[in-house]
Amino acid sequence: MKMTESAAISEEVRKRVSKTRSRIDKNDLTILRELEQKVMWLSSWMIHEANYSRPERDGLKVGGHQASCASVTTLMTALYFQVLRPMDRVAVKPHASPVFHAIQYLLGRQERENMSLFRGFGGAQSYPSRTKDAADVDISTGSVGLGGALTLFASLAQDYVRLHGFGPEERDEGRMIALFGDAELDEGNVFEALFEG
Repeated sequence: MKMTESAAISEEVRKRVSKTRSRIDKNDLTILRELEQKVMWLSSWMIHEANYSRPERDGLKVGGHQASCASVTTLMTALYFQVLRPMDRVAVKPHASPVFHAIQYLLGRQERENMSLFRGFGGAQSYPSRTKDAADVDISTGSVGLGGALTLFASLAQDYVRLHGFGPEERDEGRMIALFGDAELDEGNVFEALFEG
C-alpha cells in the first residue's frame, strides 16, 4: 500500500518529535524556574525603564505589554533554555519582545544598554525585527499576525523540498514555532494560514 503525501509527512513529524523529547530532571527544573524569574524581572525592568526612568521630552509614556510578556515567560524560558535546537526557528509574538530581549541578554546576545533603551532610538525594538535588532531574530513579527503564517508556510516549503529530494539527504531540519497572543487572533491571515496548513 502506497503512503499518501500527508501520511508520509505525519510519520516524519512523529519521528522528529520522538528524537527531540527529553526528560527534565529536578536540577534542570530548578534552574529553569530561576531563569524564568530572571526573564520576568528583566522584561518588566525594560518596560519600567522605558516609561519611568528615561527622560521624556513630552511627558508621554512609551508603553509596553507586561501582561503579554508574563503570559509567555514560562513557555519562552523552556523553549530557549531547554527545547530549541540550532536549526529551529521561532516567531515570537510582537507584544512579548521584552521577554525575547531578556532571554537574549541572558544568553549573552543582547547588551544591557540596548535593553535600557527599549523602544528608544538605538535600543531594543518593541517587536522582534531581523533588520533593526542587535540580537538574532529568526522571524520579524512587527506586523501582528505574520508569525503564524510565516512559520506555517516555511514549514510547508521545508517539507516539500525534503519530500521531493531537492535538499541534502543528511539534513536535520528545524521546527517552525509561532507564539500567538490575542492580538494575532484578530488578524484574518492567521485563520487563512491555518486552513492551508
